[in-house]
Amino acid sequence: MFRADEQRSGDFQVKGPQKKPEIIWRYHADVGASSSPVSSGNLLFSGRFDGLMLALNKMTGEEQWRFVTQAGIFSTPAVAEEQIFFGSDDKNIYALNKFTGSFLWSFETQDKVFASPLVAKDRVFVGSLDHSFYALDRHSGDLKWQIKTGGQVDSSAAFADDKLYFGSDDGLLYAVTIDGEVLWTMDTGAAIDASPVVDQEDDMLYVGNDAGVLFAVDLQTGEPVWLFESGSRMFASPALKNQQIIFAATDGRVFALNKESGEPFWQFDAQATIFSSPAIAGEQIYIGAMDGYLYALDINNGEQKWRLDSGWAIFASPFVDNGVLYISSDDGDLLGLVDPSSPPLL
Repeated sequence: MFRADEQRSGDFQVKGPQKKPEIIWRYHADVGASSSPVSSGNLLFSGRFDGLMLALNKMTGEEQWRFVTQAGIFSTPAVAEEQIFFGSDDKNIYALNKFTGSFLWSFETQDKVFASPLVAKDRVFVGSLDHSFYALDRHSGDLKWQIKTGGQVDSSAAFADDKLYFGSDDGLLYAVTIDGEVLWTMDTGAAIDASPVVDQEDDMLYVGNDAGVLFAVDLQTGEPVWLFESGSRMFASPALKNQQIIFAATDGRVFALNKESGEPFWQFDAQATIFSSPAIAGEQIYIGAMDGYLYALDINNGEQKWRLDSGWAIFASPFVDNGVLYISSDDGDLLGLVDPSSPPLL
């Protein structure tokens, strides 16, 4: 799923390529993607700007099936058992059979669906640009409940302890029960595009907004504990590992902060616009930039370990699975990358 887990930590808890990787396969689609690739079993799924949802063999890159929607797909899919869920610019939320791509159901909202669904407790939770956040029955697509916000919802929800956390373009961070009761809201002062990340260990949440401010928020009260001003818009979602919060600003800087105090550990400047969210695998951070490079950074000090030229801008976030790093670029290429010194056991 988007950001590795229900808490949206961005920590894949596996190792990725340590050295500059080799391309084990390349799939070329007609158009690019901002939807991040995700895997389940032997399949890799990717939504495209032309409305295609693709399923590839993750070992070979061979296409297994395709499903056509009526508009572009920016939503990163979520997979639960035999189903795959995603939103489309045609205003619908879709459920397909993940093995065959056959249509199961769709639910129509009133505007585009950029956010990535979250599946929990037999429900599908997702926001829409129609100023609403929805809970749907996973099996039928029936509406369970709907919350209206004061702005578009393209922030993907995080989930922990039967509670959902998401942002809206009204600048509010929402905490909601699984039954649709709003527990609290917090005003961040600017639109929220990024997904929150939940730290269950410390009962905290971290989220950034379009004003470039990262907030640490008490999960129980919704009160801010500290904030960090980056000086540039935060479109990408933060990542969490051990004591560090990792996030990128659109001006190309990547930050690591102490999660307890908000004090910086280190900073890296890619000198290129970043919309891609950081992916953590072991001691390395992977992040794409609009200069076409995929960067690998040491999580301990921010040192660049290597960078790979994909040939085109990278908007989507990387995905890591069993030693393979998957990236999608704006020219239509979807790449499987491995460490040349230690290829994975697939």
